[in-house]
Amino acid sequence: MPLETIRKYLGYLHPVLTAWADRVTSLRQITKDDVRDALAQRLGPTGRDLLSALRSLFQALKQERVIFRDPTRGVSLSTPERLPVPIPTDRLRGLVDRAGTPMAKFVVAVVAIHGLGRRETRYLLLTDLDLARGHLTVRRDLRHTVYLDELTHVLASDWLRNRHQRWPLTTNPYLLVSQQSVADDRIPPVSTIVMNDIFRPLGLSPSKLRQDRILDEARHTADPVHLMRVFGIAAETAMKYIYAAHPERRSTLWR
Repeated sequence: MPLETIRKYLGYLHPVLTAWADRVTSLRQITKDDVRDALAQRLGPTGRDLLSALRSLFQALKQERVIFRDPTRGVSLSTPERLPVPIPTDRLRGLVDRAGTPMAKFVVAVVAIHGLGRRETRYLLLTDLDLARGHLTVRRDLRHTVYLDELTHVLASDWLRNRHQRWPLTTNPYLLVSQQSVADDRIPPVSTIVMNDIFRPLGLSPSKLRQDRILDEARHTADPVHLMRVFGIAAETAMKYIYAAHPERRSTLWR
């Protein structure tokens, strides 16, 4: 274990061990209730760090046969649910216009307007895009169909034209390609680095944009099935967005 980690663990452990030393003479006497009481006094990240330190301590003592049972075994801390929060409107204005290339503009549109995830977007195939019908089939995770709005349709056409002009002979089957992926014999999708380069100048991550889009849709409906169909998300995820948009309905939904 790195010395820095040991020092951090000792910092969390010292006050707890000092308190225990006032009433026990051996760590063999420490019970699960003792561990839970110590954690109850330290909420949030501090409690989780203390639990990691205690686990490390007692697992090491058990391995060395100093103790016979690990009082941290089975002890856990509940992680508070993190509900999505909206992105201020002024940060969303002009995102597509600020994107630098035809591919970047298309990517920003499918994420910000249609709520596609980073991985879903990277793995889109050329055959998934049907411009004649205005459809985009998303096959990763939970399969669903995206119905392109006018702006995204135009941006998709612009990107296909640009793609063909730059790499007319590429056999890469993915909708999104880069200078590296078209030259790679393994025919991979674009890298996460390429995706990061698209969003970094905008000051927003694709996950934040996706969350904001789904949350905006949830404000207009309390129907989780609608969110599941539109964004291809699981029921549990859909309910999380409904709760965030309509907290007053938490106790009445899906009774």
